[in-house]
Amino acid sequence: MVTITEAARLTGLTVKAIRHYEAIGLCVPLSRSKAGYRLYSPEDIRRLRKIEYFRHLKFPLREIPQLLDASPEALHKALEQQRRNIEDSLSAYMQTLSALEDALDAGPPQFLCVPQQKVGRVAVIGIDLQNDILEGGALPCKRILDILPPLSRLFAQARSLSIPVIYICDSHRPGDSELLLWNDHMMEGTWGAQIIDTVSPSSKDIILKKGFFNGFTKTPLQNILERLDVHTLVMTGWRTDICVAQTAIEAFYRGYRVVIAKDGVASTTHNEHQSGLSMLQVNYGFEMYPCEQVLEILLGSEEGGS
Repeated sequence: MVTITEAARLTGLTVKAIRHYEAIGLCVPLSRSKAGYRLYSPEDIRRLRKIEYFRHLKFPLREIPQLLDASPEALHKALEQQRRNIEDSLSAYMQTLSALEDALDAGPPQFLCVPQQKVGRVAVIGIDLQNDILEGGALPCKRILDILPPLSRLFAQARSLSIPVIYICDSHRPGDSELLLWNDHMMEGTWGAQIIDTVSPSSKDIILKKGFFNGFTKTPLQNILERLDVHTLVMTGWRTDICVAQTAIEAFYRGYRVVIAKDGVASTTHNEHQSGLSMLQVNYGFEMYPCEQVLEILLGSEEGGS
């Protein structure tokens, strides 16, 4: 029997990952030391290694319980399906790259741009604008301070025009899968999970809680946008290349017109921020405007009949 620290060394996993696997029932050690510490048997170590093996093969956690005790025939079938999934994804990716290379030889890749859409009703989305990004928080970064003044003005302008402002905020509980990748942050009910005072919401703004990078995942965002008859989303917040990007891309696939307030989004480094903007513009053709101009441009284009 070995302790959790030794189990981590033997498997290459982190202690936090092993605890998470226990919390979701993937690997629950049955033995404890006299002091109450977890003790892992050789069978537990083999199970942890199998979990990590399937994670390495990109199986989602929800599918791994069935794989751990699967028969050879069922396991072979699952591996074959996963191989096809990866081959399909790789093929689509390679086709996109080839098409982009061909298009660049002929000029700007217009085929990747989103066709001009009707603006319809606009909503401003603010993602993860929470205290844990400030000094003293769990994930502090001074770059957040650069976007707060323009965002404060943008939100105020939106309210004056009766444009919905929707905050989508990280709200984590112990055991959430995202906490395996980052320090414990935006923990539900803490100061770190509260919205930064500089961009604090009004009584009429909408506040949603999310547990994943994508603001649509397991939140009522889609229903709210439909109820408000929103067609265009102005994306703002933290981080350009992760939560903002994933929510914006999901909105694109759901048929929304997506606009990025380019001085109202930021990431932990300049390179990450620029990489996120480039990916969103090149791959999805999202429009990008400064905070002080974005609503004027969108509402002006609507009045002009675009």
